[in-house]
Amino acid sequence: MDLSKLFSLSYLFERYPEAGFSWPLRIALLLLFGGALAVAIYGHKVKVQGPLKKFWQKMLVWGWTSSLIGFLLLTFRESRALYLSARFWLLLWVLVVLAWLVMNLIYLKKKVPAKEELIKQKEEFDRWLPKKK
Repeated sequence: MDLSKLFSLSYLFERYPEAGFSWPLRIALLLLFGGALAVAIYGHKVKVQGPLKKFWQKMLVWGWTSSLIGFLLLTFRESRALYLSARFWLLLWVLVVLAWLVMNLIYLKKKVPAKEELIKQKEEFDRWLPKKK
């Protein structure tokens, strides 16, 4: 694969690119977008309370959005839709999906433990307050 083509605007914005992707790239994209769809479906089934609830809401939005738009772009590419099948759109969408996933994982690593600590501190503080009868 010639990666120097990725810097050529005529290659990225070709009106009618040659049909389809290579099979390894098709499999990788189907795994990415299919995995996002699986995360979205699993997110609806899991019942989470507390700090992880917001993380799973973020993953639901990520999963549905990235899989639906990703499959739509793959369909445009396979059917050779005019201008919508340009390589640039799919490349841009894959970069956005991966950056969005990294942002969600950073949220999980940084914010969720801090919120759990705040909840523990509040419970410890409330333990000493008088109870209502």
